[in-house]
Amino acid sequence: MEIPVIDLDELHGEKRSKTMAILQEACEKLGFFQVDNHGIDKKLMEKVKQLVNTYYDENLKESFFESEIAKSLKNNEIIYNMDWESSFFIWHHPKSNINEIQNISEELCVNT
Repeated sequence: MEIPVIDLDELHGEKRSKTMAILQEACEKLGFFQVDNHGIDKKLMEKVKQLVNTYYDENLKESFFESEIAKSLKNNEIIYNMDWESSFFIWHHPKSNINEIQNISEELCVNT
């Protein structure tokens, strides 16, 4: 699988139609894509990512796994008022497989 790349610089000019077609196909068939030339500083993006991860680890992670929902799922109880993301996360405890994706930039594969 190759991740579609959307170059935002190409939205203004002759390649706009082609870029919009790639974007539409990525949204409809895959649900994700990589964005190039978005103008956001990489250092800023890394800092925000680090802050979000730190905040989660320090403030939310423990309380999430101590919640009644998490405990109920671990005990295989049925819960009717839970969102799918929480149940998926608890059941599967996903681990990153970003290193298995072909043709991806090495800088995206760095674990934090």
